[in-house]
Amino acid sequence: MQVKSLDVLSSAEWLAEGKILIHPTEGVWGIGCDALNKSSFQKVYDLKKRPRNKSFILLIKSFESIRNYLVKLDTNDLKYIEDVWPGHTTLLIKYNEKLPEHLKNESGKVALRVSNHYPINLLFTAFNGILVSTSANLSGEPNIENIDDILSTFAHKDVAHYDDKLGNNKKPSRIIDLESRTIIRD
Repeated sequence: MQVKSLDVLSSAEWLAEGKILIHPTEGVWGIGCDALNKSSFQKVYDLKKRPRNKSFILLIKSFESIRNYLVKLDTNDLKYIEDVWPGHTTLLIKYNEKLPEHLKNESGKVALRVSNHYPINLLFTAFNGILVSTSANLSGEPNIENIDDILSTFAHKDVAHYDDKLGNNKKPSRIIDLESRTIIRD
C-alpha cells in the first residue's frame, strides 16, 4: 500500500477527517492527528505500538489556542513561555478540568510546543486545531530518518504524508517542566 502524499491544504482536510498524518518538524519526522479526535488519537498509539501510559507532545498554533485547557499561569510563567516560543522547546504545563479525558495523564501536565518550523506554521493556517506530534517510529525503536522507510513502516489506508521539508535540528525538541524549569530532555 502506498501512503498518499499531500500538500498543506489536503493535509489539513485529512486531519479534519480524523486521519493520521506523517509530518515534518524542526528535527525529526512526526506522526500525528487531530488531538481532539479521540479515535485518531488512539490510532496513533496503535500504529506506533506505544504504551498508553506514555503521553504525546501536542503542537499548537499559539499559547492562546490552548489557554482554555490550562491552569491560570502567573506573569513569570507567561514571560518564560514568550521567551521560548515559538521554537524547538516543548513545555510541560498543568492542565485544568476542561482538557479532554483522553489527553489527561498521571502527571497533570500536557506537553505543548509552538513550532517555528515554516511547514508546521503553514499547516496551522489551514488546520485550526491541536496536533499530536510524536516521532515517526515504532515505540522503543530508534528514529527512522528516511521518509520512504517511515512511509512503509506506517503504510495504512488512514495514513498520509504532508510532503514538505524537515527542519535542520538533528534531535527531538528540548522538554522543560514549566513549573520547576527542570529540563526533562535536552
